[in-house]
Amino acid sequence: EKFVAELRQNNAAVFVGAGLSTSAGFVDWAGLLTPLAKEIGLDSTKETDLVALAQYYLNAKRGQRSQINQLLVDKFADVRTPTENHRILARLPLSIYWTTNYDRLIEDAIQQAGRRLDVKHTVKGLSRTRPGRDAVLYKMHGDIELPEDTILAKDEYEKYHVSHQPFVTALSGDLVERTFLFLGFSFTDPNIDYIFSRIRIQLVGNQRTHYWLTKRRTQ
Repeated sequence: EKFVAELRQNNAAVFVGAGLSTSAGFVDWAGLLTPLAKEIGLDSTKETDLVALAQYYLNAKRGQRSQINQLLVDKFADVRTPTENHRILARLPLSIYWTTNYDRLIEDAIQQAGRRLDVKHTVKGLSRTRPGRDAVLYKMHGDIELPEDTILAKDEYEKYHVSHQPFVTALSGDLVERTFLFLGFSFTDPNIDYIFSRIRIQLVGNQRTHYWLTKRRTQ
């Protein structure tokens, strides 16, 4: 009820993680890294730090990302049908969407709903505004159309607050001013942890209440 009240006042936003895309047929983080892990003799299902796992692979390849880039295209470039959850999100009176996903499911759902969307997936793109836009989608880790620029490995995460500072600033501002609903998100992302920690330090207990939906465990 509290989130709906914020939604009606245009004070709400959503943050979508990989979990919302798996039901459409896309792989989750561990599934994406499975073939890379096998290649260097590791098991992605037994690793808890998947960002470090991606970095181990890059180190083994002497920093060459070409195979990772091709894997991203293989796994995320297919056209998939947005799920009912995506369609519901597209119909809600939301003007701000955030995601760490590379796929196009949110874009497709919003556009199919007849809304004009302004997509931001590069730092330079943040300064451009699409005329007459109904909503903005921030893809803070990049887009499948530019796989070489996606955020995946530990080095890229550690440099994010410098290389993508405008995204950090924009998300920090939205988290301070808006009430977020997190969907399909595990809260293991280092960038989100970094941003939340600084908000907690600066606001000292005065931050907004956000909400998180997760599937109930069945066993």
